[in-house]
Amino acid sequence: MNFSRTISFFALSVIFSFSISSAQSTQNRPFELSLGKEATIISAGAVVGAAAFLIMSNNSKLTEEGVNSLSRGDVNGFDRIAVGPYQEDVLGDALLYGSFLLPVTFLTYEDTREDFGTLSLMYGEVILVNAAINGLVKGLTTRNRPFVYDENSPTDKKYEVGARHAFYSGHTSTTASNSFFTARIFSEYLTNNTAKTLIWCGAALIPAVTGFSRVNTHNHFPTDVIVGYIVGAAIGYLIPELHEYENQSSEPVITDQIIHKPIFGFQISF
Repeated sequence: MNFSRTISFFALSVIFSFSISSAQSTQNRPFELSLGKEATIISAGAVVGAAAFLIMSNNSKLTEEGVNSLSRGDVNGFDRIAVGPYQEDVLGDALLYGSFLLPVTFLTYEDTREDFGTLSLMYGEVILVNAAINGLVKGLTTRNRPFVYDENSPTDKKYEVGARHAFYSGHTSTTASNSFFTARIFSEYLTNNTAKTLIWCGAALIPAVTGFSRVNTHNHFPTDVIVGYIVGAAIGYLIPELHEYENQSSEPVITDQIIHKPIFGFQISF
């Protein structure tokens, strides 16, 4: 997943959300925003993202000597199944870019449409945090992609900096964060359990198919997509969890039957 494109998606989400969220109220809504919380998440994401960008920018390409010294035997037995000639991942790319449209479905449902500004900012944070963490790990680990170990892969692909950014799969983590975020939001608004189940099944399936396609086209190892799935799903689920609206009112509800009865008592406050 291209790091700069992901950050662009984040910027657009934030700009759009601020343009419409000022007219919305969090009262009686499942999610709420707070200045301190948003500042913390966005600032932390920005710092990690900047570090990731600098590290990835300074990653060196593989040399001819380095490529020639590689062999399939260097890969652990579990991941070796992914070694093969480079292939364009049409399916994986389609699922990746299509997953960015999933939150747009909030506009199709009245309650989520009314909260679209809040949800857009939360989604922007999902994009930022996912891209920042993924970029940082890729830049620090510089793991070779599976096709680098295959003698039939195009030489120019092996010598790209991106050939050393296998761990972990950005395609998988991004589709997982997008789909799990969408499912988590809808599960809070919808009351139909069948609809919720179908949405969660779709959310789980999209990144799974993406991960399979990344391995099948020799762009990632199985461990790359497994970790990407877990991290992306966690981010997509936890960002809404951090924004759940908490009703602080603890006053007891008095029914009509009790209201008309005489009540005697006293209270001491300190």
